[in-house]
Amino acid sequence: MKFRKSTLSILLILTLLISTISSSFAFAADTLDYLGAVSRMKQLGIIDSSVTTVTKVMTRGEFVKAVVIADNLLDEASGMEGATVFPDVVSYSDLSGYISVLIDKQLISGMADGKFHPEASITYSEICTVLVKLLGYTDSDLTGTWPANYLGKAQNLKITDKLVLKKSDKVTFRDVAVMFDRLLDTKIKSASTTGTTATEVIFSNSVSLYSDCIVQDNSKSYENLAADEVLTDKGVLSLADNTALLQVGATYRLKIEDGEITKVYGKVREPITVTVKSMVGNIVYYDESGKEKSMTLPSSITYYYHGVKKDYASLSSLLLANMSIVFDYNDKVASSYAVITDAIYSKPQFALGFDPKLDKLGDIAFDSNTRIIKNGQPITKNDIKDRDVLYSITDINSNNRYILVVENYIEGNITALLADAYSSNGIQIDTVSYNYSDDMDISKLSSFSKGDLVSIILGHDGKVVDIRSIEEKTGSIAEYIILGNSKTSDNLADNEILTNKGILTCKTDVAPLEVGGKYQLYINNNVITEIDKKENSVENYSVTSVAGSIIAYNDENNIAKTMTLPKANLYYYHGISVDYEVAAKAVRAYSSIVLTKKSDNSGYDYVVIVDANFGMPQVYKVDNTKLLDQLKNTRYSYIYRGANIQESQLNAYDVVYFVSDIWNKNTFIYVNDKVVLGTITAFTPDIINPTGLTINSVNYTFSKYFNKAKLNNYDGSIGNFITNVNVKDFKTLVLGVDGKIVDIFKRGQAPGKIWDIS
Repeated sequence: MKFRKSTLSILLILTLLISTISSSFAFAADTLDYLGAVSRMKQLGIIDSSVTTVTKVMTRGEFVKAVVIADNLLDEASGMEGATVFPDVVSYSDLSGYISVLIDKQLISGMADGKFHPEASITYSEICTVLVKLLGYTDSDLTGTWPANYLGKAQNLKITDKLVLKKSDKVTFRDVAVMFDRLLDTKIKSASTTGTTATEVIFSNSVSLYSDCIVQDNSKSYENLAADEVLTDKGVLSLADNTALLQVGATYRLKIEDGEITKVYGKVREPITVTVKSMVGNIVYYDESGKEKSMTLPSSITYYYHGVKKDYASLSSLLLANMSIVFDYNDKVASSYAVITDAIYSKPQFALGFDPKLDKLGDIAFDSNTRIIKNGQPITKNDIKDRDVLYSITDINSNNRYILVVENYIEGNITALLADAYSSNGIQIDTVSYNYSDDMDISKLSSFSKGDLVSIILGHDGKVVDIRSIEEKTGSIAEYIILGNSKTSDNLADNEILTNKGILTCKTDVAPLEVGGKYQLYINNNVITEIDKKENSVENYSVTSVAGSIIAYNDENNIAKTMTLPKANLYYYHGISVDYEVAAKAVRAYSSIVLTKKSDNSGYDYVVIVDANFGMPQVYKVDNTKLLDQLKNTRYSYIYRGANIQESQLNAYDVVYFVSDIWNKNTFIYVNDKVVLGTITAFTPDIINPTGLTINSVNYTFSKYFNKAKLNNYDGSIGNFITNVNVKDFKTLVLGVDGKIVDIFKRGQAPGKIWDIS
């Protein structure tokens, strides 16, 4: 026999229910739930709602009415009004009908003096006798004499368990409520005429007094339900007019007729709601009174999600932030079931043209206490973009509100506008189909036709909520770590950058990206079309020298300091991921080191190491004023050409590099003096679009810094430039540090004099 817990405050229940180390709910059930029993019996009318003092003794007349209602005999009782066998019962009163129907069913009798005495107090023995008979038992089913036989049977059936009463005791309303409450959930006497075991039925079901139904969804929690429907463990039921929305997760006592809820007696128990903040395994983290708490989901109960039972193992992948778990409980286990509900989404609001200075966007209000979340991270109003869709999100009880920002769009050409016989139901972009959300303004489609370049905006469920015409694609957004650019690698063009996901090209209007930075970038066909934001801050170290594992550098105040390369999750060198040992050995004087801390400042997330940067090669000539000015105005440590030299020792044909870290904090000059003399015998692949040439039977490749305009004066004959010099004279190739051709000259008659042949 089940009996109920009293209604406790959610705070008290959660305090008892939840702990980080419990694997199930476990708390002491109140053995005599007077408050809950009285409340439930008042809902059904078994205890009159006008009764306020539940410790008052119940009369025989009040008990008769309670029995008629509990046995669902009101209609029969009404039909038997007007006659009475007892002189102290008024004819044509409600009481005359109540008494008559119970006498007819041999459930009660009068007193020895021939009267009924409706104002007399009902005794414990009288109550037990009637309740046992209601369950189908008769004198022949019991052993012993009255009233001990009926008292013993009531005790055996747990109807009177824990009640300390004697046979002649007068009984209070609250004790009667407990006994009726237990009666309703007690199995009736089994009967079988075929020799097989009869189906066990509890009393309340046998008299069709009500149905206890678990409400698993309403129209607020499940879009597949109409406004007047609820999903229960007994199927989808419709609500009669003026019936209030039933709370999801609660067990209600209902009157159901032909699939319609015609009467709501009330909740059997008050459920407990926990709103998910995050989930790790089967541990749920949630907030209570501003503090984060946790609980391990009990494995012994049944979980429902949109009416479907869910395996315990699947809960960790199902539960998301702001989903709710509504727990029921009874006296046998702390929770017998739980109903899982989705977060509740408002209608979408579009951020196109949103002014972050405003406190509202459509129906969504912004305030200092409401979080704004995008891609799982908190943002501010200033981070909201034109393509974003905003929702106000709450749990099932309209609490724990936050604003969800969704950026999910598809760009492409319309290949079909999908429709059935009655309405438009979707759109096809580049042959991929997308369904419209219920929030989509279908009238917008009249402005579009097949072949149009558009951007469709998708909501939180992946369905189309808006459509916009665009002139060019923005592409999709993703996270990238910048590992290099044309300054750090000769293999990259001026508009190219190296990332942890490959080489990308920048549009001309895209701002420079910081090496080592982590960015959210919009990419279309490997072209960066737009920068969304930089996600982290970096620490930059310009290495001055390395001795073993000790790295020397100057800080922002130009104070000399040292360090050992810090430990991090990832290391990047030459654009690829390497282990710590490789990264440490890669650090040299004039290297650049970029450190990025973890979001919680507990250490470093990743490190980017860049070799010393060799600037653009420049050929030393007495008329190269640009180079001469740079030598004069640049602070550098020394000039190196096999050994340290002075500027006065620079020679014609020397290729000069200003070498530094990527921030130009520390600089020295490196000089390459490699030249090749000879006559050109071939261009590769041809003179029209050459990538290199052959001289002295050796192939050389043009550096990206080589000015190919110099080749425009070549007349097409190998070794013949249109100049005033003899074609038999030697040509001079000036090579850079990578062995590629930086420049080409003609050697003249005077020693050391150089003529440019362009």
